[in-house]
Amino acid sequence: MMMDLLRRFRPQSPSTEASGGTRLGPVWDFHCHLLPAVDDGLRSLEETRAAIAGLRALGYQGAVLTPHIYPGVYDNNPDQLRDVFRALRQEIEGEFRLHLAAEYFADATLFTAMEREDILYLELGSQKIVLVEFPTLMPTPEGVDVLLQLHRAGYQPVLAHVERYRYVQLEQSIWLPRLERSGAWLQCDIGSLAGQYGPHPQAFARALLDQALPMLWGTDLHRVAQLERYVEPGLAVLAKSGHHINAVLEALAA
Repeated sequence: MMMDLLRRFRPQSPSTEASGGTRLGPVWDFHCHLLPAVDDGLRSLEETRAAIAGLRALGYQGAVLTPHIYPGVYDNNPDQLRDVFRALRQEIEGEFRLHLAAEYFADATLFTAMEREDILYLELGSQKIVLVEFPTLMPTPEGVDVLLQLHRAGYQPVLAHVERYRYVQLEQSIWLPRLERSGAWLQCDIGSLAGQYGPHPQAFARALLDQALPMLWGTDLHRVAQLERYVEPGLAVLAKSGHHINAVLEALAA
């Protein structure tokens, strides 16, 4: 069944290029759960291989893996994740370029990790990119403070799937300036553009796209089936927008 699904993917269309030949579609996926059997993402090496095949069919050449680090829920740590990542890279053998970061839940444990300089980040030139997740329904006192402290400590925080936070949707005039002042980049899920998380995140994601606010777009891939059902139509929306998607990650191509 998995292979049948992959056969239905179409190669990326020429509409993902601007008239001057500049590629608009993303080469790199930022924010996905391809690392097998470490969180609620892909469950086996077979699923990871199938997901990579699907991503390649959609035009992707590489991905930044962001497994959860969420104490009490996904008790991962950087050293453990690096070990699993090294094993995965050996299995993939260069057929798809991979980098490792993490998706941190914004709580007090992240302050301790900063003090210990034990943060799993994406090295992007001189920047150290750290993906942070907020609670979906209600804000926490640590949330914005985590972003501020990461920025002050020399990291570049990225707020994961900002369009899915209900309180940000409802109070955009308060939250968007607050997030800007924190120094964080915004990341949105591509599937949100196609309704993966419902009409409110979809409308908010499209509004953020219209304002060119998200610095990064990711598949947030957990299951192979997401690619055809949500990521492919979401990429079509991005292609029509005319924005150069994930241009900041082009430094990873070297």
